Amino acid sequence: MALPVVVVCAGLCAGCGTGSEKDGVRAAANALFRDVRNGDGHAACTRLVPRAASTLETGDTRCEQQILRLGLKGGPLGPVEVWADQARVRAGTDTVFLTRWGSGWRVTAVGCEPRDDRPYDCDVST
Repeated sequence: MALPVVVVCAGLCAGCGTGSEKDGVRAAANALFRDVRNGDGHAACTRLVPRAASTLETGDTRCEQQILRLGLKGGPLGPVEVWADQARVRAGTDTVFLTRWGSGWRVTAVGCEPRDDRPYDCDVST
């Protein structure tokens, strides 16, 4: 009889995260969109995990150039969900996925839109 209660509690706690973790996620997402708005592709690319940044590099096009061409807008941040070292936050119509990186957070995917019963469609991802 106790098992269902434990399962329910685990489900309720999923995505909780501490206030400081959520603040870190918000700060990382906001910083990425701020850098893009300011036209600072170099700074924006440093907000990505290296593997995500490398997906933007094709031929002679560097991450710093490509990230500014994506049209990332961001917007008001919605609720932050944190699961251990992974997080998700909505920014306007965009969804951002992040991972704990050292003592902070870095973006693993951005420009993501949900699709029915399929993985998100992201402009940048690992």
